[in-house]
Amino acid sequence: MLLPTIYSTSTEDRHIVKDKNTFECGARYNVFPMLTRQDLRKIRFMHYEEVTCPGCKMSVMKSQYYS
Repeated sequence: MLLPTIYSTSTEDRHIVKDKNTFECGARYNVFPMLTRQDLRKIRFMHYEEVTCPGCKMSVMKSQYYS
């Protein structure tokens, strides 16, 4: 399964994008009200196994389990 991800340099983890301001684990990555083109270019679609954030992985596993 391919998921939209962003690499966070502050935590050195690859997170799954939930919406325009937050990751699946609940952390925020965009504090500005508008997304810029540079922000959108940072999003890469990667396989589930390449995500390194444990919180994001658990969130996706729970959503797959209950659906």
